[in-house]
Amino acid sequence: MDPNRPDIIVAVDLGTTYTGVSWARPQKNNALQSPIQVIHDWPGVATRNEQKVHTALVYNSDKSLSSWGPLCEDDDWAKERWEFFKIFLDKPTLDAAHQVGISQAPSSVREAQKLVSDFLRQVYSHVKYTVELHTGISHVGWENLAVEFVFSAPTTWRSQQTINTFKEAVREAGFGVEGARHSATVELTESEAAAVGTIKGTTVNFRKGDVFLSIDAGGGTTDFALMRVVEEREPFPLLSQISQVDGIGIGASLIDQAFVSLINDRFSQFPDLVDILPQDCAERLVKSERFRITKYKFGEHVYKSSTYKLPLEGVPFDFTHEAARIESGKVVLDWEEVQSLFDPHIDKIIEKIHEQLEWLQSNKITRPISYMILSGGLGSSKYVRDRLQEYLVAKPHPYARNVKILQAMEPQLVVVKGLLLDRMQRLDSGSLPVIVSRIARSSYGVVCKVKYDPNIHVNEDVVKDPFDGEKYAMGQIDWLIKKGDPVDTSKAITSTFSRKVDAGAARCWDVNIYTSDSDADFLPRSIHHGAATLLCTVRSNLTNVDDSELIVNRKPRRFFFIKGRKYHICSFDVHAIVAPADLRFELWFGGRKFSRNHEPIKVTWNEKGTKVQF
Repeated sequence: MDPNRPDIIVAVDLGTTYTGVSWARPQKNNALQSPIQVIHDWPGVATRNEQKVHTALVYNSDKSLSSWGPLCEDDDWAKERWEFFKIFLDKPTLDAAHQVGISQAPSSVREAQKLVSDFLRQVYSHVKYTVELHTGISHVGWENLAVEFVFSAPTTWRSQQTINTFKEAVREAGFGVEGARHSATVELTESEAAAVGTIKGTTVNFRKGDVFLSIDAGGGTTDFALMRVVEEREPFPLLSQISQVDGIGIGASLIDQAFVSLINDRFSQFPDLVDILPQDCAERLVKSERFRITKYKFGEHVYKSSTYKLPLEGVPFDFTHEAARIESGKVVLDWEEVQSLFDPHIDKIIEKIHEQLEWLQSNKITRPISYMILSGGLGSSKYVRDRLQEYLVAKPHPYARNVKILQAMEPQLVVVKGLLLDRMQRLDSGSLPVIVSRIARSSYGVVCKVKYDPNIHVNEDVVKDPFDGEKYAMGQIDWLIKKGDPVDTSKAITSTFSRKVDAGAARCWDVNIYTSDSDADFLPRSIHHGAATLLCTVRSNLTNVDDSELIVNRKPRRFFFIKGRKYHICSFDVHAIVAPADLRFELWFGGRKFSRNHEPIKVTWNEKGTKVQF
């Protein structure tokens, strides 16, 4: 049995409005041939299969959880309800919500984190039950299996602080902690996962050099990824990022909010409706099956109509109010009113597309875009697709003259499937992912000392080493990754350190990691030059390494009759795994990953550094 090969891989796409989960049992010889299972038997949807579960919670008055997911629809509407809480893990987003007075925003990031944990805890319980039910592995013991959970993160999350908060919520929910061989990681941004899932699901035969723009328009965000095909291979080609992934806070949830405002504004003009309509009439209407159909089918030829009629829950079927445009218990909407819900958000997506095209042109990329591929709930809308097509025809761009706009198959599942496919690709290839290189969104460097040069190290801290007697400039930064540089995703970034120690001395050292958002040409040389912030401190613990495993050295003697000081040199490597939405570390010694019955690496995050936007 391969100890590094998981028994089960579970991919989770925590969405602003809906959450998707897929899983697989990777086959020994070809993980990519393993059938992907999408969980659709969510509690409360016995009469129909749902590809995703509603990201929603309802609490009792004593703050205990009353219901989650689809079960919230049948719960008491007077209870405390929460939706859209995922986006508020990001403090700038939460602060902006407080400034404009959004009532449904949590009071703090910690409260948002608790909401995410409470919801994911229910998801975890259902995932465990489902996998055991469909595999018959309950007799083995879930906690004894090697189970990997992989999560995506929004492209709009631009600080390590937000990622760390999300990871804490994931662990608090039970992911990666129930078994010794359980793990939970944040692997790809949603835009990258969507690109991977799109490549697998499309019928297009991509060729080497093809450039495509993946547009994942979901519930809360729209993510963009410019990709190039670098190698044609089965079952799907290898990709590289052309530019940094990007995203905007535009999604289907904003259409819902605009609809609620439209209905409330209309009905508020008629006081006589107060005693007839339910107090939460608009909120119920936006969650109705008829509104969902209207939203997702809008723009399709067979569904086109001058008016749309939506049944009002709790209103008599024979009730009519001509001024409020209620006919036989149904609210009437003009085609133009529905259109007005979409257009402001599509306009912002078009602006972002234009930015991407301008970037390609200004950077003289050799190939124009061949395809634009839409995914996500909003991306599945024909009206959205038609508007984008109209824009490209009306305002032709040299980098999008012959572009084809495609909609991904199963557009709401491309992210969760992309996560799973990328992990299974790594298993099959040893380490090679689908996206073989990405563009660094920030710079990362390690603090080190270098031999003192008076011509270079002006006003720097200079220390004389007690072992070799040499002078060193302290606090220098070795920039391992520079913003805008391509990063090989199949390899860790390695820093080699050599520490001089006396025999039997402690084997623990701290390495400081700095980050900067400055352009590569303006990165500081040392921690004293500004423009760089301490991100974290990595403690490497080489306890139990014997003196015999170290190199013995001796300080040069100054006189022939005085022996030089004897000391040992401990050389080790710190591997930084730079994921698009995460940063992890490993300690290596003697050419292999170090582990001797203790935690070899401990990361202490710096609060100021984690807030740096990348």
